Amino acid sequence: MVSKVQEKVDQPANLTRIPKKVLEREDFVKLFVTQLQYQDPMRPIENHEMALQLAAFNQVDQLSKLNESFENLLKFVKAQEFGYAGNMVGKLVKVEGNVGRVEQGNFLGASFELDEPANQALVTIRDGSGKIVRTITLKNLSKGNHTLEWDAKDNSGNQVPDGNYKITITVGEGEKVKSIKPVITGRVTSVVFEDGKARLKVNDEQTINLEDLKEIAWR
Repeated sequence: MVSKVQEKVDQPANLTRIPKKVLEREDFVKLFVTQLQYQDPMRPIENHEMALQLAAFNQVDQLSKLNESFENLLKFVKAQEFGYAGNMVGKLVKVEGNVGRVEQGNFLGASFELDEPANQALVTIRDGSGKIVRTITLKNLSKGNHTLEWDAKDNSGNQVPDGNYKITITVGEGEKVKSIKPVITGRVTSVVFEDGKARLKVNDEQTINLEDLKEIAWR
């Protein structure tokens, strides 16, 4: 008498074949060889049919090799880009943002551009906790680029600690007040690799693409 356990062991496993979604070079070779093995001897593949199949196989082979070449090229470009970005760590750059930096008691710098003259611009500088450390009022500004002058001191005339400071610039008065995003000079502090791209981290705060750089100061 055969036990139920033995019956289960003797039964073939219920295997499910998962078809490939993409055929590779080896699959085309197997298909072609299998076709030759099982062709009707009385009706062999015509020369022109074989030539067409060989041409198709050759085209697939060439496309596969081309794809491999592109992948290798992409890896090389990524390595070059990451190497270039790595060389920028420690350099000063100019980029659109609102996080300025003070190093060794000096403000690295910032600027802003007006598309029309303004009677007044209010610059508000906050520390990392959000506390206002300095306000600067600028008067009678012309259209164009303006440099933000800050001596890295607070409203009481005391030297602020080194670090990052958030800069907010508003122009106009009353209902016509609008914010202007400055271009800050910052330090490239690290390089990160995100979504297949090398990106720069500026002032340990802002992550940007290489193409977002406004200027590179090699000092």
